[in-house]
Amino acid sequence: MKKFGNTATKIKVILDVFNHGEKLKGKEIAQRIKEMGYRVNEGNIKMFIYYNMLHRYLKKEAINGVNHYFLIS
Repeated sequence: MKKFGNTATKIKVILDVFNHGEKLKGKEIAQRIKEMGYRVNEGNIKMFIYYNMLHRYLKKEAINGVNHYFLIS
């Protein structure tokens, strides 16, 4: 299992998880990153997205009280 190195690596890996037009929950993002061979924690991924990626790379939409993230086109 690999560990995230730096902010640029984290951003690249998280963006690679998404397919075009797809909306994912934080849990689904963390699961896909785990399948790629990284050691991650769901809560840490959500906080990283909130502080470093929201409004720059991703947008969020609350559906039934659960945040779904999607790529900015």
